[in-house]
Amino acid sequence: MRSTRSTIAALSACAVLAGCSSAPVDSARPVVRITEAAKPSVSRPLNQVLPTGGELTTTLGVGPGFTGQLVVGGADMLLQGVGESEATPIECVSAGYRLQKLVYAASPVREVASQSWAGGDFNGPPLSGFFGAVKFATADDAHGFFAASADKWKRCNGQTMVLHQPEHGADGVSRITDVVVDSTVVSAVVLHDDGSTIQRALGVASDCVVDVEIADVDRDGGARGAVAVANLMLQKIKT
Repeated sequence: MRSTRSTIAALSACAVLAGCSSAPVDSARPVVRITEAAKPSVSRPLNQVLPTGGELTTTLGVGPGFTGQLVVGGADMLLQGVGESEATPIECVSAGYRLQKLVYAASPVREVASQSWAGGDFNGPPLSGFFGAVKFATADDAHGFFAASADKWKRCNGQTMVLHQPEHGADGVSRITDVVVDSTVVSAVVLHDDGSTIQRALGVASDCVVDVEIADVDRDGGARGAVAVANLMLQKIKT
């Protein structure tokens, strides 16, 4: 009887412990499995990723300027300046025009922040810029978007893009040049037929993409100003 009680007690204890079974006990050491940690999401508010006036003055080496109205919201805050049937080749819109809804529409955008800026003084030519930060659902989504965009920019290097908007009385031709692709930033210089030259840069960190446009006055410097601002914004995301 005592043996029976011992058996019942052991079985009762086994029922309480989830890991108990009638299978033989493996005396080997437990296997520790380490999985890759998920890429961290940007923790600071998205508007704080945008460059300040002081940061732009220092980074671009120009006189003090002023910033435009801050715009923060969802995917509906993306710009709708170019329609799907209005530009040829359509894949070059990303390099030619900033923060377009057409470019980001197929991606899971969660938040958008953007702001314009103008600066300069009598010691040098004035500069203007537009800066955007886009938060995606995941870091993989952001990096996937960047990789696809960088490939498009590279293929558009040297190409001429035609914009046809008869309902707005606007037609234009832009040439995309000087495309440089790095691991986290892609840049280009865009020559518009109205005589303006634009520096463009797109960068990625964590679950965010930064979208930069600067009116170019340094015709021989490539897109180094836009790249410098993009890296400044990416550093904010990382810290």
